[in-house]
Amino acid sequence: MRLRYLEPPVFLEVASVINQYSLEGQVSLQGGINSGVGTGTDTLGLGGAGRWADRPTITYTPLSGRQFARNLMTPLPPEALFALVQAGWPSELIFRLTLRSINGIEGEWASPAGRRAADPRFFEVLRAWDRLRAARVLGLRREGTKEAAKIIVYQTGDGVAGAVARDLAFVRESLGLEPEAREFQLIYGLVPDGANQIAVLTSSMLEIMVDLAWRIDVPDEHLEGLRTGATFTPEGAEPLFRVHHAAERPPEAYAAVRNRGHWFYIDDGDMVSKRTFAVLQILLSLTESGETARGPVVSISN
Repeated sequence: MRLRYLEPPVFLEVASVINQYSLEGQVSLQGGINSGVGTGTDTLGLGGAGRWADRPTITYTPLSGRQFARNLMTPLPPEALFALVQAGWPSELIFRLTLRSINGIEGEWASPAGRRAADPRFFEVLRAWDRLRAARVLGLRREGTKEAAKIIVYQTGDGVAGAVARDLAFVRESLGLEPEAREFQLIYGLVPDGANQIAVLTSSMLEIMVDLAWRIDVPDEHLEGLRTGATFTPEGAEPLFRVHHAAERPPEAYAAVRNRGHWFYIDDGDMVSKRTFAVLQILLSLTESGETARGPVVSISN
């Protein structure tokens, strides 16, 4: 929400998780014998007590310096994004979130500096790509650790026909690829450097969060008071992310936060927004890679 109102955000990461617990028990037995004269009786008592204590402690540290630049300002690796699509995630979802352009065909984008509607061909290429991936015509392959990843056409010209052949021809023509080529080098960039290259300009996590922030619905009085700008509504496709606002805390909310006297929330029945929120968590994990990447330290003591 801070990005929506042009406030400087603070990013934290979990540094350590410490869990302390204790289990205590006590058993007591009491008895008495009445040996005097009278009507007294002997007594016997049995008692017990127990206590369980669980004291978790989570430590957060702010992201800054090189760590901030690496985690939030470095563009996402193209190969990882195409691997997500090959694993079954819809290309329209992954690529709309993360790609600024593919071989010069620009996607949608919003920020405090301005906004841009996507090239109509952008959505058409993504939908055709999704159908080709589902038909097992396109795939991702890497030959060796030092070689660039490639997009492979698994089937020959005789193996595709009908709608699949038309989709493949459309993707090749739209991206400026040779009609008979079956291997396309995947690179980062605005435009390809050579023949049969697929150049994708990817966003950083900070750019993605800024873009999503401008899709959040805000109260009219905040717009009239110039506290923030108008909400970005994409053209030519359904919104990927819907955040509503209400005066009272919504009872059926997937996620909710209070800011500036209002509740901003994702409806629990909004599967599209919930899916986008889940993908955002996966993309955040892509920013920590390599041998130095590690999770928080977990300590358990009793």
